[in-house]
Amino acid sequence: MKAKRTHDVVATIGVYRDRDGKEKKRYHTCGSAFTGEDGRVSIKLDSVPVGPEWSGWFSLFDVKERDNAAVEGARGSDDDTAF
Repeated sequence: MKAKRTHDVVATIGVYRDRDGKEKKRYHTCGSAFTGEDGRVSIKLDSVPVGPEWSGWFSLFDVKERDNAAVEGARGSDDDTAF
């Protein structure tokens, strides 16, 4: 069964202040989520943050189509992701 990369798996790992002094969150992309034809979601983690700044939670953000096409091209056309 073929799966499509649908989300980035992201962790909030701290905060910082921008040039204007506004507090912003610092994010780290930890992996990808793939959705199969049957609707099941599988997650592939490439890294996991450690330390007191990470709450232990991941968030899923939709992948832009151009990013998805780049991943598909890098894997090759005959590579099926199994669930």
